[in-house]
Amino acid sequence: MAKKVAYLGLGNMGGAMAANLAKAGFEVHGYDPSPESRARAEKAGIKIFATAAEAASGVDVICSSVPETSHVEAAYLGETGALSSAPEGAVCFDFSTITVEGSQGVANEAQKQGIHFLDTPVSGSVPHAKAGTLAIIAGGDKTALDAHRDVLDAIGEAVHHFGPNGAGLQMKLVTNQIFAIHISAIAEALTLGTKSGLDPEAMVDFLKASVIPKILDYKASPMIAKDYSPTFTVNLMLKDLRMIAAMAEENKVPTPLCTMARQIYMGAAALGHGDLDQNAILEYFETSSGMSEA
Repeated sequence: MAKKVAYLGLGNMGGAMAANLAKAGFEVHGYDPSPESRARAEKAGIKIFATAAEAASGVDVICSSVPETSHVEAAYLGETGALSSAPEGAVCFDFSTITVEGSQGVANEAQKQGIHFLDTPVSGSVPHAKAGTLAIIAGGDKTALDAHRDVLDAIGEAVHHFGPNGAGLQMKLVTNQIFAIHISAIAEALTLGTKSGLDPEAMVDFLKASVIPKILDYKASPMIAKDYSPTFTVNLMLKDLRMIAAMAEENKVPTPLCTMARQIYMGAAALGHGDLDQNAILEYFETSSGMSEA
């Protein structure tokens, strides 16, 4: 007998994820306040219900993907919320990116009813949701997660469990922090290069073939191991950052991220790490955060 899954939130992300569950053979009950989303989901083989409570009645798993903390609370709590009808022992996977406190609040309410609520935000966007190649970042009861791993496998290609409720959301925020800074840095650098006379397409083609896409592969592990054996030192990067600043000034291009990076490298050098590998900027952050002594 097919496992029953309720899916709350059938927009661009949730609709694609729910459709993949239906394709995988699950009996999917859907709810969304948008008529357009409901119609699209129904065409994908999802049975539509008038409320979250009706969709969640008698199911094994409840999934949700909505924009805000208040939407998650509305989907699960109250007379028409999923927790009002979900059976004891049901497991909830919330794929939304919301506040840790809000998620833990819903998890606490679920626990009172013998229901497991896990924060399971995803890394990836609509194309990954459609292809079923999302990376799922989980926080909450691992036994409950493992019991319904087949549901997650129909949605993503990798599941990483980070700890108790809230840990998945914390890791998602760390991921988005890195992503946002990278996107900003790319935009800043391409603007500087373009205004300096370089061809944008040629820059992108070179950057794809350069070391840039591989930074995480060859820098992150030595950084967390605090292996600062010099390959390219803090002082050498400071020298380059000074030249970048001069180039930006000459071309009248604002480079706030580069200026900030220069301050970080100067801070690391001031702590005595100038001749160590540039990974040693970690020491600047840890010292500034009170995690280690100068």
